[in-house]
Formats: sequence, structure tokens, C-alpha cells
Amino acid sequence: MLVNKKSFVRNSAMLLTAGMLFASCGNETPKDENVTAEDSTATETATVEVEDVSYSLPSPLQIASIFKKSGLKYKDGITSTLKDPSKYTTNLSKALNLGVYSADLSYTVLNKQNQEAMNYMKLCRQMADNLGMGSVFEQGNLSKRFEKNIGNEDSLAYIIAELQMVTDMYLDENDQQQVTSIVFAGAWIESMYVGSKVYEKGKDKSLNNKLAEQMTILGSIVNALKAQEKKDPAIGGLIADLQSVKAIYDELPSVKNRTEADDEADKEMTLTDEEVSTLTTKIEEIRTKFING
Repeated sequence: MLVNKKSFVRNSAMLLTAGMLFASCGNETPKDENVTAEDSTATETATVEVEDVSYSLPSPLQIASIFKKSGLKYKDGITSTLKDPSKYTTNLSKALNLGVYSADLSYTVLNKQNQEAMNYMKLCRQMADNLGMGSVFEQGNLSKRFEKNIGNEDSLAYIIAELQMVTDMYLDENDQQQVTSIVFAGAWIESMYVGSKVYEKGKDKSLNNKLAEQMTILGSIVNALKAQEKKDPAIGGLIADLQSVKAIYDELPSVKNRTEADDEADKEMTLTDEEVSTLTTKIEEIRTKFING
């Protein structure tokens, strides 16, 4: 989705994810964080501006929250293995895996896996250090607040959303919007992988619908990356990987046979189990490429 305006919506990720999570958890505000009524209202997307065009992109916490509300359960052993950040030597691999670990951080927080959440928070900070932006974790004492509020799901979610906002602002101010898009790409792949693996176990129809729904975001991620390809030649390979996922999705019978009447009626897309498996296989292939650096 393109937004033809020049302003960069810096706080949309924080407001969106905080509002969604407070509602989904049944609490109006986190116990240990100061949140106003304005904070709980949200737009639908985070936005990355490239020249005169803004591309709507999801935040890792946003996708995790959407999946959780549709029935996503915690499944042990499906998140990415904790690895030495020095394993990743290119800016592309560093940013991609910061996205992967950000998605895993959101997934573990929303499912109250406190020790794993602490581990992923530490790893995200190390990955950010490798990208030269570890200082963002110190703004507003985010790291210390995360440790202090461990076990308080609402507060942790709000802190993660605030970290997302601060990171986006840092990258925007330093003209590194391509890093934002790469991180989102890694987070999206990991979120789709986790969602599809959980679906395989429970075959929850609502989760099936959300997996298909999230495929509509892929085009925006690809467009944002294309607009910034000149900043890092390695982005071209990432674009090709993401386009290969979209190509498989577009050829699924349920997608090809969808009619304009279905769209006009806002009928939810439902994939067959075989189609989900086909899509999952491709996503897993790309994910493996990402996490292996």
C-alpha cells in the first residue's frame, strides 16, 4: 500500500502495537508504564518514507499480536536458535537477523516465556550493536525497564513497541531507511514461519486466514526495498527471495480462483492445508538462508 505523503509517521508502530496488546490482554494500561488514553489509539501500519512516497510496513510486535488474537499458541522449539552475533558479517545478514530475533522476542513476550524473552532481548541488543545502533537500547532506559518488568506482559509489549519507534527514528535521522526495511523483511519471514508451524499443529481456521492476510504486506516490503536498493547492492538478492515467496502464493488455486465478488464482500481468504504446506516450505527455505547468514 502506498501513501502519497511526505511525513514519516515515527510513532505509529508504538501506538499500534501498544493499543492492540492492551485490548487483547484485557487490561487498559500496563502496571509499570505510564500510558495515556491517546497512546492506546492506533493507526493500522508503521510507515517508512523513501523520497516522496511512504510504504506501509508491519512491526514484529504488530504481526505477533495479530496472530495471537487469531489463536496463535506457544510451541516450543520453533523460534530461531540463539547464535553468536559475530556470525553475521554483512550489514544485510545483521539487519535480517535483527528482524528475525525481534519477531521471536515479540512471540515469547506475548506467550509469557520470560527467560526466552530475556535471551532474545539481549541478542537483539547485540545485533543492534553490530549495526552501530546499540545506543537506542539506552534511550529511556529501555533495557533496564525491560528487565524490571519481566513477567508483566503489557509493560514488556509497550517497551518493545517504544524500542521499535526509537529504532525507526534513529535509522530515519541517519538516512538508513534501507535497514528498517531489511529488518522488517526478516521479522516478516520469521513471523510467517512461526505462524505456519503453529498452524500445522492445530489447523486453526482463524490463524489460516491471518497467514493469508499477512501475504498482502509482502508487496509493500518488496517495494520499499526496491526503492532503496541503490544503498546496498545485496538488497537485490533479498528482493528476489521475497518475490519467490509471492510467486508461489499467487499460483495457489485458492488465490487464483478468488473472485472480485469475494473481494467486494471482504470474504476472508482461506487456504487448504496443502497450500499452507506449500507456502510454508518456501518460507522455511528462505528463513534457513537468512539465519545461516
